Amino acid sequence: MTPDSKVGASGMDRRQFIKISALAGGGLLVASGFDGAEHLAAAAAPTGLAPVADFAPNVFVSIAPSGVVTLIAPNSEMGQGIKTSLPMIIAEELDVKWEQVTVVQGDLNPAYGRQFSVGSGSTVANYTAMRRAGAAARAVLVQAAALEWNVSASECTTANGVVTHAASKRTATYGALATKAAQLPTPANVTLKDPSTFTLLGTRIAGVDNRKIVKGAPLFGLDVTLPGMLYATYTKCPVFGGELVSANLDDVKAKPGVRDAFVLRGIAGLPSGVAVVADSTWNAFSATKALKVQWNEGPQVAQSSREMAEQAAALAKANAPASLPSGTRAVDAVYHYPFLAHATLEPQNCTAWYHDGVMELWTPTQIPSSGQGLVMKGLGLSAKEVQVHITRLGGGFGRRGSNEFSIEAAAIAQKCAGTPIKLTWTREQDFAHDNYRSNGWHFFSAGLDSQGKVVALHDAYIKMLGGPGEMSAAGFPFNAIPGSQVNSGKLRGGIPTGYWRAPGDNGNVWATQSFMDELAHAAGKEPLAFTLDLLAAVPASPKFDANKLIAVLKLATDKAKWGQPRVRGEGQGFAICFANNAYVAIVADVAVSQAGELTIKKLTAAVDAGTIVNLSGAEAQVQGSMLDGISAAWFQKVTIERGAAAQTNLNKYPMLRMNHAPPVVDVHFIPSSAPPTGLGEPALPPAAPAVCNAIFAATGKRIRTLPITDDTLRWT
Repeated sequence: MTPDSKVGASGMDRRQFIKISALAGGGLLVASGFDGAEHLAAAAAPTGLAPVADFAPNVFVSIAPSGVVTLIAPNSEMGQGIKTSLPMIIAEELDVKWEQVTVVQGDLNPAYGRQFSVGSGSTVANYTAMRRAGAAARAVLVQAAALEWNVSASECTTANGVVTHAASKRTATYGALATKAAQLPTPANVTLKDPSTFTLLGTRIAGVDNRKIVKGAPLFGLDVTLPGMLYATYTKCPVFGGELVSANLDDVKAKPGVRDAFVLRGIAGLPSGVAVVADSTWNAFSATKALKVQWNEGPQVAQSSREMAEQAAALAKANAPASLPSGTRAVDAVYHYPFLAHATLEPQNCTAWYHDGVMELWTPTQIPSSGQGLVMKGLGLSAKEVQVHITRLGGGFGRRGSNEFSIEAAAIAQKCAGTPIKLTWTREQDFAHDNYRSNGWHFFSAGLDSQGKVVALHDAYIKMLGGPGEMSAAGFPFNAIPGSQVNSGKLRGGIPTGYWRAPGDNGNVWATQSFMDELAHAAGKEPLAFTLDLLAAVPASPKFDANKLIAVLKLATDKAKWGQPRVRGEGQGFAICFANNAYVAIVADVAVSQAGELTIKKLTAAVDAGTIVNLSGAEAQVQGSMLDGISAAWFQKVTIERGAAAQTNLNKYPMLRMNHAPPVVDVHFIPSSAPPTGLGEPALPPAAPAVCNAIFAATGKRIRTLPITDDTLRWT
């Protein structure tokens, strides 16, 4: 459904649309999921369609008489390829040609089940259900053909959307069988393919939206257009927690194209601020520049990054682990990483239309139910009165799990009842009001015995109160060293923090993997051998298989030709990570000129992520994760001055450019028939420490504070 279609304007949801279209076309509708089967049965019964028992409608598959298979994807697409991978899973078990499959983005609907794109979990959560849905649909189609031909279903085979009876050589397309199949009961049990027989999964398939993106088709939140729509901005206090006192509304209302300007306050989940509504985004932005607001900045105005560093040192001292064992040689180091913004290419936005007592939202969100909940609570509406249409996301990385833009747009739209309102944040607002990756400090201390073996490892870990990113001695490398300790302390809150790609691991893996390289050199040992020895000492665990991490590390270092002699100024470094149940090792090849100019020549990754659904998509996720990781580590930081972000645009928050990107980014997957793991995040955390460890190998300079540009890499 395009945002300006009649389906959207009428409020008809996608379940209703598919029910009607399937009935009219005489096709077969199949639902897949983990719960809600009764809801599906009730919905399907009036149409005469046969629901698949025991599968909740978190995804619908319809097979039309034409043979086209249509999938409604419940999860938000933000470049992770979910609109491609889910149809591939169905198509594999259904035995249809990929060309027969189309996919439609689903709206928020409780019947769909798990409907959020976070934690690299969309394919993981849907994999088995999608396979069962495809297999169940295929079984019903085979049964329909067998009844038509009066033969046993066991004598029939399927391929490319066609059922064949081997003995008589009779054939029938799925489309021709769909109407009959819809009247048949679904088998209680279905047989899934042996992964060794997969013909589609694991191959290279282009993203289903690629052509539309290249052509500039309207897919994203910023593309939404509704008849009579107006455009809005919303200005909040730049100091976190500040409140509005007064504003020059009359001056703003006099600006060209401005339809209204007003204050919003007293709405749950919405900080007080000024809304400007105009006849174009440009006019709304331009008028906002003339806005003069008196703010009560509140207590957070006293916060600064400098103050936080002082607090972190004091907390680390107060939370210091026990002393190292006597007779050991101490190795101490402090690693610090800064706040990070998400800097999504598409700024936060939402289109809201309040009409007939219903608030309709068109929003690029990772968690649509969160946005719905904010609007319900803030405006006193029920779930039925808040409809959420999910658009494609122009970048997410955890940022669009928060949905402040939804309540902002809805509150403005309620004030302008009957008129659709598109709210767009300026780039400055996007930076100034992010939910940042928390800053963090690791005060490491380790003890080496006379043989260079690590016999003690301690970490006083400090981060902002709230948000993800905890540390535990249960993870590697702490679990390889008996008696390891992690003591945590929290800075006082006030700066909004949230989920940033690979939450927690994005900073903590950089610190721990960098320190492991530091320990290897302090012990006089080769880093690869040092790390393999540590991995061999990890106790067996059902949640963590050290042998898999050993396998990816050996594969990555082998492919990268680890250990070959290099001239001064060139070096290799590696890092490993276990995240989202995937195992990743990355080797970085770098060169650093004597003047300190860094060049990343090559990144080599080895990954064990279970079954690979789409090889092209999987490679893209790993490559993109690595580039994202080195971009943040190399260039990016947000500092807090007087309770506000000091970096509020890309000129002060540089992104990785093509001239900085490594010309070679190799990805190698461990063959596996295990279910797929998360893949959109696990390759990000080890990229930064691999590069930093390579810088040390090239120059002898250790990077303990990010971003890398804050250090001089000059050497002689």
